[in-house]
Amino acid sequence: MIFVFLSSILTALSMPGFFWGGLVWFSLIPLFSGLEKKSYWLKVLYIFLFFYTFFFISLYWVIPVLTKNLPEFFGRFNSIVGFGAFLLLCLLETLPFLLFAVLYAYFIPRIKNNIPKALFVASIYSISDFIRGIGDLGFTGGRLSDALFKDIGIIQSVAFIGTIGLTFLIVLVNYLLYLNFKNLNKFVPIMFLTISSIYLINNFILNVLPTNKANIPIVAVQTNYDQHVKYSITNQKILEDIEQILKSTPNYLHVFPEATFPTSDIRNTNINEFFKNISYKKPIIIGFPTYDDDGKIYNSAVVYSNGKYIGKYDKIRLFPFVEFLPYEKIFKTFSFLKGVSYFNEGKSFKIFEINNFPHTGIQICFESYFGEISRNLTNQGAEILFVITNDGWYKYNTALWQHFSKSIFRAVENRRYVVQVSNKGITGVVDYFGRINQIIPLRSENYAIFNIKAENKTTIYSKYGDWFIYIALICSFIIPIVYRNKPSKKFF
Repeated sequence: MIFVFLSSILTALSMPGFFWGGLVWFSLIPLFSGLEKKSYWLKVLYIFLFFYTFFFISLYWVIPVLTKNLPEFFGRFNSIVGFGAFLLLCLLETLPFLLFAVLYAYFIPRIKNNIPKALFVASIYSISDFIRGIGDLGFTGGRLSDALFKDIGIIQSVAFIGTIGLTFLIVLVNYLLYLNFKNLNKFVPIMFLTISSIYLINNFILNVLPTNKANIPIVAVQTNYDQHVKYSITNQKILEDIEQILKSTPNYLHVFPEATFPTSDIRNTNINEFFKNISYKKPIIIGFPTYDDDGKIYNSAVVYSNGKYIGKYDKIRLFPFVEFLPYEKIFKTFSFLKGVSYFNEGKSFKIFEINNFPHTGIQICFESYFGEISRNLTNQGAEILFVITNDGWYKYNTALWQHFSKSIFRAVENRRYVVQVSNKGITGVVDYFGRINQIIPLRSENYAIFNIKAENKTTIYSKYGDWFIYIALICSFIIPIVYRNKPSKKFF
């Protein structure tokens, strides 16, 4: 069990915002070692404990949100209830990996030959992780591939195989290294050569990637409102702050965060007219809730250009419990986690043409966690992608880096520049090879001129999505049949 917890800690420390992503290439070795010669149900239990501990550590930044920020802001529950909600969150993230647990525990003793075993383990892990991202409770935080967001050479692979394919490779390397773990004299040089080779390849690819000259300037505005201020000041005060910023910025497209006006649909106010007028010279992308005539409420990104209200994108992938209540019959008790209001799901993806600006796709907040959203926007003609978000709830920078790392993968998957604009940070621009070109200092009221470039190429990933999951499914089905072994039964 010590090995299992050690593996959880090492894997968590490889995630963005922690220690070093390279840990992920060997952090699962203690887990596989801890499962050796254990009974079926003990293997399942150990794997469950591994994932639960991993999510508890890697998502620790959610704890102050649920135990302090939301209780103080909304007053619907106390810190103890909030901590209980965090424990439930870790459980929900762990449950899909019970599939990995039961298949590993049952089939690994029944598969002969090491290479097929390694391929099978990588396959069932990838399938479980893919399932975790599906449905109303879907989430992709803590995917093993996240650890490599700084390894620009290696992550070029996601343009072909996606983050699921990269996760498959990470697990495969871990298991192959584990197979040599018993013989330390052999294991140490093999591990050294493996990790060295990976980073030699990474650096080689990084050095041969072409440079690109970004030639389209935009202004990204980081408003830096604390949440208790953001939801208490008047719309007029927010407008005054925006006016001050606009006085000193050039005539480029301006992008503001999600929920810049947090509680009001300002389209029928004087603020709407202000944005129309300013958009002749300075087109605007800005977030605020919108209300339709039928009473539905949306979390929206609104676009003004050429003196007009161009339209809006309504968030499609809403955040469970905070922005909507998933599976109401099951989770009705947890409605106390609701934010300011529940939103309705947006109806469609939209591409905007802004004052001869390249075709633009917009995502809101945690939509950047899901590759299919950027992929849909790309396939509909987006040449540049924006992510507007409000990450002011989070006390720790770990949360900000874990969110921003997703924009890096979305950029590489689709070969598009991605600009994330956040209330507190991270506000930054990523080129289509995943290189971070510029970041505004975190937790500061500031703006920056980012240079971006349009692109209309189609990658394997943007065309076929997570096609690699079919490879994993085929391996997980065929290997136990072709390489079948008959072990003695041991369930307890």
